[in-house]
Amino acid sequence: MINVVLCDNSTSYMEKLKISIQEIIDYNGYNMHVAMLTTKTSQVLKYVEVKDGITLYILDVVYPGNKLLGLQLAKTLRQENRNAYIVFNTYDTSMIHQVVKGLIRPAGFFTKPIDRDDLIILLGDIYRDYLNLQGDRDEIFHVNIGASIYKLPYHHILYFESFQKKIYLHTHNQRIGFYESLANLKGRLSFDFLRCHRSYLVNVNKIKTVSFTEMILVMENGAKIDVSRTYKQALKSRMEILDIC
Repeated sequence: MINVVLCDNSTSYMEKLKISIQEIIDYNGYNMHVAMLTTKTSQVLKYVEVKDGITLYILDVVYPGNKLLGLQLAKTLRQENRNAYIVFNTYDTSMIHQVVKGLIRPAGFFTKPIDRDDLIILLGDIYRDYLNLQGDRDEIFHVNIGASIYKLPYHHILYFESFQKKIYLHTHNQRIGFYESLANLKGRLSFDFLRCHRSYLVNVNKIKTVSFTEMILVMENGAKIDVSRTYKQALKSRMEILDIC
């Protein structure tokens, strides 16, 4: 389960945001729960001390008396839990450069009031990422298209292609596009997926043949994928293990 913690200067704003979040959770059947609403950053830190599991923190940047308090809180949360999701929701957009360079790795930065469509996409992205982390044991890849989340067994996936700022997942009979980067994908996927080119991540179990002379590999469905010199040796080593040539 993902626990959601809201920390903001305005109780009334948090109450409205909680209602919107709960409606999205209920509509999509997400395993998420709004666990805390507080105006005090100290309460968030106490929550961290006693609560295990995955948490989504939605924070303001500016709190009374200390313009950087939200950033300090976020840094502490990141140090305590590398897997926490941290989102900033604030009126003060001038602080975005501080957020980016602060090693906080936020999942989002939104101006108040957060748009409902943005909130739907945000929760969908976070929940998909959570499912992928939890689903490694089940060999399932989760991808969200809009507010919908699709489940695909890893062994159905042939390769991922990066094209015009989107990632396209290819199976024998599907091509699914979504926003992500190959670098982030590589960190989430199983050992079966290998980078062969800056634009491709392939399932090595779905490779039919490889030609290192022509720098081309052929997938089970006949698709021809370029191999770059950067990734040639790693691919060659894996192919020798699998006895594919």
